[in-house]
Amino acid sequence: MTTVTSSKRGLGLGRKWKTKDMLLAFVLLIPTFYILFRTFIFPIVQSLMWSFFHYNLLDRSPVTFIGLKNYTDILQDHDFWMSMYYTTYFTVISTAVELTFGLFSALLLNQVFRGRVIFRVIIIIPWAMLTLVNGLLWKWIYQPGYGALNVVLHHLHLLAPGQDPLWLAGGQQVINSVIVADVWKMTPYMTLLLLAGLQAIPTDLYEAAIIDGAGFWKKVFYITIPQLKSMLIIAIVLRIIGAFRVYDILTVFTGDPTTSVSYLTFNYAFRYFYLGKASAMAWISTIFVLIFIVMYIRLLKKNEESI
Repeated sequence: MTTVTSSKRGLGLGRKWKTKDMLLAFVLLIPTFYILFRTFIFPIVQSLMWSFFHYNLLDRSPVTFIGLKNYTDILQDHDFWMSMYYTTYFTVISTAVELTFGLFSALLLNQVFRGRVIFRVIIIIPWAMLTLVNGLLWKWIYQPGYGALNVVLHHLHLLAPGQDPLWLAGGQQVINSVIVADVWKMTPYMTLLLLAGLQAIPTDLYEAAIIDGAGFWKKVFYITIPQLKSMLIIAIVLRIIGAFRVYDILTVFTGDPTTSVSYLTFNYAFRYFYLGKASAMAWISTIFVLIFIVMYIRLLKKNEESI
């Protein structure tokens, strides 16, 4: 009886200490929960509420509920669809080029050769550079007259002596120039993601392919790409989400807010202070991204089921 009673007391004390530990952990986490709520959850809910209101800080008009009017006005706005076109164009082209270059770079860096570690370190430098610094660097390269690109093209006799093209004139030219700058910066990111996937592929598959007489390209198409399918999907989705939110580099290259949805949203919110309309535009962009994420999850599930 004494042994049973002492064991029950031990269990009771253990439960009491466990409850106290849980309460202490909860109390210690309260500041973190509060910061996360104020930083992430509250602004998201607040922007959703503002999107249904006429809310303009400059005209001192009363804040009034207007339902879906902000959304309908945006969907009829020419500037919004122009920014959507440029954003989609930039996202698709830059992601495709970065994926192609990143895959070839990852295949090269996955080979065994002298100085491989040095090359892996060097390729990270553009990605580690701040986006604004990258934008300023490429803006100097594109400058007419004394810009590095025009100087090099003149030395190579690819441009006539009096020819001085304006690489940053017009929306389409700006987007193409930004794509080049973005590819230079973000290709290392794609390379690192795909290189991690390559190193997870069993070497037995390549050894069996060599015995069967498969060449380099057959190994790439029949072993590497199928084995990298999940990592390719992850890399594409992460890069599309990042590219769709492009903003900072465009502030360096141009002052035209219609070159990006994020730039146009920022302009409405912090230049004209149309907080209701800017919130609705942000949510429309978010819906586009969420649709893509859902499509990605379905593709990933299909890929896992087929393995």
